[in-house]
Amino acid sequence: MIYATMCVGSKWTTKYQHIINAFSSKNHLELLTDNVDIFDNSYNTLYDRDIFSYYEKINFIFNLSKKYNERITYIDSDWLVRYNTDIKYDDTSLYTYQLFDLYIESQLTKFFYDYEYHLRDTLLSHISSNESIKYYIPEALVSLPKVNEIDKMISDIKTIQPIVENHYNSKNRNPRYYRYVKAGIGYAEGWGPSAICQKYNIPIQEIEWRKSNIDLI
Repeated sequence: MIYATMCVGSKWTTKYQHIINAFSSKNHLELLTDNVDIFDNSYNTLYDRDIFSYYEKINFIFNLSKKYNERITYIDSDWLVRYNTDIKYDDTSLYTYQLFDLYIESQLTKFFYDYEYHLRDTLLSHISSNESIKYYIPEALVSLPKVNEIDKMISDIKTIQPIVENHYNSKNRNPRYYRYVKAGIGYAEGWGPSAICQKYNIPIQEIEWRKSNIDLI
């Protein structure tokens, strides 16, 4: 299994250095970071944008899929210590820790403003599909299967990126996003894989991802 994570900024690279190094000592871990020198065992890719964008994790996942032509399992750095590496995946589904139906009220949609519903109904039109997005895939854990149309998917992901980044930034006044504004742009990056799964008919499954005992670092 190829795993991936992103850790950018001195606050976070310092905080999660030991967790990342411990995980990568036992697993193939691809890391997107702006401080490659402190990570010993991972396969490091330099984050070199002059602004931090959460959406870059989505680009990272799909670019790794193209590079390795196999399943890529992305896990946020703070979740690595709890992740169960014994999980068995099928060959065709994208897995996530929770799936949100965008047509019913939930812990996600109860915070939606009009623009979120606009994205739900129009985002796919930017990548040649006239449907509305039915389900939202949260971003902390995304396991993408080996796919056959990766170049088209990467192109679509890039098309979606400025739409997400232009809304989810410091100009957004939804109080739910205040803590993300401090770090960068492009949060709510799950719109990307949500659109891709619907356009390309990739099945989505929820997974219980936590292991029963947490390793002490």
